[in-house]
Amino acid sequence: MGQQISRTVFDGLLAKTHVQHALIQPNGRHNDLPTIRFLGDVRFQRAYMSYFSMELTRFSGSPKALAFSHLLAGDKPLISGLFAGLGRPLVFLGDAMELHSPILLVQSLALCAVDWMDPIHDILTHLGQGAQASGFLSPEQILNRVAYDGRLSGIMKSGPGFQGISQVFASPGAKAAVLDYVRQLDCRDAEAIVDQLCALSPIVLCGSHRPGYPAFDFYLSWVPSWVNSLRVLLPSLDDDADKITLLRGVWLLIILAYVTQLRPVLDASLIFSDEALGDCTWEKVLAEFREQGISGGKYKDLQLLRTLRSLWSLGRGHDGDRQLNLRAACKIVREWKGWTGLGADREETLNIRL
Repeated sequence: MGQQISRTVFDGLLAKTHVQHALIQPNGRHNDLPTIRFLGDVRFQRAYMSYFSMELTRFSGSPKALAFSHLLAGDKPLISGLFAGLGRPLVFLGDAMELHSPILLVQSLALCAVDWMDPIHDILTHLGQGAQASGFLSPEQILNRVAYDGRLSGIMKSGPGFQGISQVFASPGAKAAVLDYVRQLDCRDAEAIVDQLCALSPIVLCGSHRPGYPAFDFYLSWVPSWVNSLRVLLPSLDDDADKITLLRGVWLLIILAYVTQLRPVLDASLIFSDEALGDCTWEKVLAEFREQGISGGKYKDLQLLRTLRSLWSLGRGHDGDRQLNLRAACKIVREWKGWTGLGADREETLNIRL
């Protein structure tokens, strides 16, 4: 018990010191140092939360004004931080804008700072400075090329998992391949790209398991949420260069998730061929949720709820390819028994090429 109390006291003093040094100059004035000097240092999370909370007051409580003043300005704009930490800052920012939530906005900006990864910032910066690709491809075509690129083989030494993206960045060949494939995305028509990603995300999530053995990967389940956040945030950006950075950042996340999960076979027929999903509607999906609520069953799983909500946001009111989101949601409601990809014993695996 004594050790625990001492640790608590020590942690409290350490956090207080971080806040003081991060936020206060010797003359007592607040400064902007956290957004530059302490990026990627999780010890400063509380300092960042305090800092951005104060900034919200300075911006008269306007979440949008606060967000874009830090995301798009400065020597290291925080927009690159949106794509670190499994894209949590991006998803939180999308939620903040949809729900008009200042608290979620402050959390998003703080995560942008503490989850910051220099390799992601370097890639996005290099893309902005380099030459355009000689030919553009659709997202589905690009992932098909990623699947067979030898530069991306054998790099995940410790097995699958998005937490292993440092192994991708550590390989010059793999990093160059990722750069090539991000550059091949045609960002000239943002709305068209969003439509294509809306159609691709349910295939990545629900069409990557072995036929007859349903499996839903935890890391790939973030793809619909990233795309939904992209859909929410794009209309708020005025500058074309900022829109391109956001598009490329989301696409970079999707490529990294696909590579770190060992580039599974993507088969849309796993969604289309199930006749039982043909008469499924959003009303039926929501009806089961209303019956179970969040007090029991699978709907206690936060990531499952987020995934279903994202699929609904991407697919509601749309026909054609976006109906895949409805079929994917129905497939999850019917077949989901837990997430794969987390290293559990005897868990189902994705359809990985040998």
